[in-house]
Amino acid sequence: MDNDLAFASIEELAPRIRDGELSPVTLVENCLDRIDALDGKLNSFLVVFREDALQQAEALRQEIADGHYRGPLHGIPIGLKDLIDVEGTVTTGGSTILKDNIAKSDATVTRNLKKAGAIVMGKLNLVEFALGATGMNPHFGPGHNPWNLDRITCGSSIGSGAAVGGGLIYGALGSDTGGSVRMPAAVCGIAGLKPTYGIISRAGVLDLSWSCDHVGPMTRRVADSALMMTALAGYDPLDPASSREPVPDYTAAIDRGLDGVRIGVPEHYFFDDVDSEVEAAVRLGVELMEANGASVSAIPMPWAAKGRAINLSVMLPEALSVHEKWLKEHRDQYSPEVHTRLESAIGMSALDYVKALRARSWFNEQMAEATRDVDVLVTPTVPIQTPTIEACTPPPGENSGRVGGELGKFTGVFNTTGTPSLSVTCGFTEDGMPIGMMISGKPFDDVAVLRIGDAYERLAGWWKRRPAL
Repeated sequence: MDNDLAFASIEELAPRIRDGELSPVTLVENCLDRIDALDGKLNSFLVVFREDALQQAEALRQEIADGHYRGPLHGIPIGLKDLIDVEGTVTTGGSTILKDNIAKSDATVTRNLKKAGAIVMGKLNLVEFALGATGMNPHFGPGHNPWNLDRITCGSSIGSGAAVGGGLIYGALGSDTGGSVRMPAAVCGIAGLKPTYGIISRAGVLDLSWSCDHVGPMTRRVADSALMMTALAGYDPLDPASSREPVPDYTAAIDRGLDGVRIGVPEHYFFDDVDSEVEAAVRLGVELMEANGASVSAIPMPWAAKGRAINLSVMLPEALSVHEKWLKEHRDQYSPEVHTRLESAIGMSALDYVKALRARSWFNEQMAEATRDVDVLVTPTVPIQTPTIEACTPPPGENSGRVGGELGKFTGVFNTTGTPSLSVTCGFTEDGMPIGMMISGKPFDDVAVLRIGDAYERLAGWWKRRPAL
């Protein structure tokens, strides 16, 4: 089991595979060795496609030998959150209700990744139906943080964060309705991008809230997320919300640095009631970017706190609509926590939902005006230090743990706007847990968000640290 190979970036591995120096078979075998050795601790995979992965790796190795190279994802092992379809396999959504839900075809994102040469290693653990921020799943167990196994992996993409953060795979797909790509990325010490709404197809992905759901890459490095975006993005007629915007080269601005970049730091909400170590790390990150070519300005946003409330007011009625039939037929198979969250939407009227949609439009206008003269906003990703699994586990007879409700208070704002938002590691707490910094941009300016995240990451070098698994 080669630890140095396990923590290499896709950007580093791609030319070695292209030139025949490194075989996809070697990569897959190393990943399988790490899964066998470590996933009993992390609980990141629900199923591993062992034989299929080895067969794919050999076929892709032969393609290289024959002079056919598909691009930088050729031969790269990745994982999929288990609400993304893979033909002929079960998509559980983290629930026993869907234990017999065999996918009839690949999701568009699955198909796109396979076409680019990525090797799907398996399906990753998640919160039941992706409805939760703390990472608890009573059916399949919680994800364990690779930096401290007693801590949560946060959000609903728990397996994606743990598997990439623990060096079991090189990239993963998560979903993000209120922060579930960026929150696990923050606490697991990796990069996670929620792209602009509509850029990545959701066809073949289980819905939670159709107007807030995003699919996004989670990787060791920001540049690797840019490489995955190049394969994932594009119009899909199977997704009614799919964008027809031209697909840019998401890697074009990687390694361009920070000269001329305009950063906004909100004066309101995003630094209120934030853990002192988290705040200090984010502000030091801003100072580092300013010292290396970026201009920084304070942005008044007295209305910003409304964003998360709007996110929830849109998300919950939509989720209830998705689950209406299952709630009637399988009520007892829902965990108390998820059932309570869905039932909280029953009292919301159609008028409440319409008001939330109007509020969303108003909020997005405010955000566009406030950020007119900057390229991105920089904020903390998660306001608190990573809680323990014990603190987030509901006691018997209760529907939620002692902490966790505040985890998505910042990330959910950018599900309301649908704009690109990236979490990148900006430091570590005194007890060794990663801290995430969120870089959020303008609609369809994902390239700028990736550029700035990559530039910061290269300057700060936090990605070089590895968990002591």
